[in-house]
Amino acid sequence: MLSRPGVAIVGAGPAGLVVAHLLQREAIPFVVFERQTLAELARHPKAGLVEYRTVQLLAREGIAGPVLQFTTENHRSEFRTPDESVLLEYAALTGGRPHYIYPQHELVQRLCEALTAAGGEVRFGHAVRAVTQDSSGVVLSVEGPDGEPSQIRCEAAVGCDGSSSLVAAAMTEARVNEQLLPGRFLVIVAAAPSLERHTIYAAHPRGFAGQMRRGPAQTRYYLEILGTDSAADWPEQRVRNELADRLGIGGPLDAPLGEMGILDLRVRVLEPMQQGLLFLAGDAAHLITPAGGKGMNLAIQDGIELAHGLVERFGPRQDGTRLSAYSRTRLPSSHPPPCPGAFPMG
Repeated sequence: MLSRPGVAIVGAGPAGLVVAHLLQREAIPFVVFERQTLAELARHPKAGLVEYRTVQLLAREGIAGPVLQFTTENHRSEFRTPDESVLLEYAALTGGRPHYIYPQHELVQRLCEALTAAGGEVRFGHAVRAVTQDSSGVVLSVEGPDGEPSQIRCEAAVGCDGSSSLVAAAMTEARVNEQLLPGRFLVIVAAAPSLERHTIYAAHPRGFAGQMRRGPAQTRYYLEILGTDSAADWPEQRVRNELADRLGIGGPLDAPLGEMGILDLRVRVLEPMQQGLLFLAGDAAHLITPAGGKGMNLAIQDGIELAHGLVERFGPRQDGTRLSAYSRTRLPSSHPPPCPGAFPMG
């Protein structure tokens, strides 16, 4: 049994890395366990839209600016039908507050690099296989890159390990609230600039299509498909033709298409987000339909609030008040109003 005082963070996504950065700043001992290698983490495009308020939170914590540079802004959205197009300048209507484009895999890579450069410990290729909690703390059963098992004892564990979280599985008192929404999307990543320098939502008789910016050389597309369809029903040429038609491009979509996947719309929330010395953040606590681009933003906001509670509890103050209220503080943000017809933004 290996003993490590402090906090074990399971998962090196946006939530886990934000928690780690803030614990590192306050000299609270921690270790991050991530089952993938850094190269694997940095290879998978996911979310990419960061809210104005999230960037402001990160700036106040000393992460936006010194670590993450938010320079690519999105000020407008375009709504298209086969007959017309409407451009909404939403930043101008909100006092000049844009969204920011920062692909999640690039954000994660930058956070990892900055954290490890400052001496933070991230154990890549270490898969947490089981989590148990007793009166004296938390024990993680961890499998290393060579398959060697070990057990790690810590004072608290933070589950940032996605919708199949083993930390969540160890929380026997948590209730799962889940709602499946009508709709299935084909998600496509293109290795090419966006058609326009803003988000595009297209309402078409055959279904929705959308363009989400991901940077100067990458674009994410959504294509609504039948609930019974699989990726095999959508060969590349069919995808190209349908995107071009629904988005009203006026010609073939010739961008190089890469990773394709299926996204079923659903909302899944665990209550509470904590039990004893176990805590959840990000997708481990709540999966939100991409309407509104909330996934990565909720994860970062969870991470900031949880980190402050952990710092107060395990730092010099030894005050657990804020940490004990973590779930009550964050759960309201996990319950957006039902919006099955809303457009995805992330």
